[in-house]
Amino acid sequence: MSLKDETQTHQTAGGDVVHRRSKRRRCGAHCKRFWWAYLIAFACVVVLVVCLVIFVGVPNIAQDKLNEAKLEIQGVNILNTEPNKFLMEVNSTITTDGSIHADVDAFTGSMYLEDHEPHVAFAMLNFPETSADKMQVVNISQEVKVADMDAFVRFNEWFVERESLRLTIEGKTKVKPAGLDRKYDVTFKKTLDVKGLNLLKGTEVLVDSAELSLKVDDNNKNFYGEADIPNPSHFTLEVLQGNAVFHQYIGDEELGHLFIDDLILYPGSNLVNVSANLEQARVVSILRTPEYCKDGIIPFKLLAENVTRDGKDIEYFAKGLAVANQTVDINIGAIIEKSLGAKIGCAD
Repeated sequence: MSLKDETQTHQTAGGDVVHRRSKRRRCGAHCKRFWWAYLIAFACVVVLVVCLVIFVGVPNIAQDKLNEAKLEIQGVNILNTEPNKFLMEVNSTITTDGSIHADVDAFTGSMYLEDHEPHVAFAMLNFPETSADKMQVVNISQEVKVADMDAFVRFNEWFVERESLRLTIEGKTKVKPAGLDRKYDVTFKKTLDVKGLNLLKGTEVLVDSAELSLKVDDNNKNFYGEADIPNPSHFTLEVLQGNAVFHQYIGDEELGHLFIDDLILYPGSNLVNVSANLEQARVVSILRTPEYCKDGIIPFKLLAENVTRDGKDIEYFAKGLAVANQTVDINIGAIIEKSLGAKIGCAD
């Protein structure tokens, strides 16, 4: 009998002849009998795959694309400063590869220092609804209440003292891919490298506009001039509309106070008016020492005492500016010669 036959015949030991169906016929009969079970199983597999794609695959893809998106800050303005709040304006862009079209819900993002544990938010920013266009402009303007004063003071200290710092913005939101009715939970988290003030290094008191008097005036001041203060960051800071007072030191010896009124630091160079009351006799005595008498330049150390706006103390700025001495080299010899007509030489 051929192997291709659908049945096989063999004889038992007792002489009976048995006909057995081939595996192919048995399989066909099984499928005809249980076709409905296979259909249900196939449908279940299809449903499972679709569910995995919708509930796992799509959210993961959306989160990955959000992680790959790049947030760039063009400018930040800190204005209308008050003891516990301020106006924050942020100009930024978000760029993606444009491969996925989706809408991202508005959300509240927390801001904190990435490199300080635990992560404590010092401000909360309301981000508007955006799309996943290749280039998205995101501008924010809102009154921000200080969420945690200790964290905000720390941010200001790091911002004033350091050349750069890492700032993280994080928030929960939802994304709706184009063509789907469902929204998916995602996390927006971006860590930015932010330039700091670097202790305002490079600040210069301009000799041409400086005037030093022998006696103090009615405001108890004997020095007026202009200073060029560099701001290497992207932040515009309305430090005050009032008065900032700095201790002035030469070495470890305090020799008066420096005052700056209505200070707003824009990115780049800032020309501001300064005034001071100096212990002139002591300054002249130091100027005549071998260390300073040849070029007349003395390094003054400035340390913030207080910052006020409309008569209110702005503690977070004052503590930030007091985190370390800001050293300013002042050509006091040239200023004395210009103002008083006297050239101070080296002591005998």
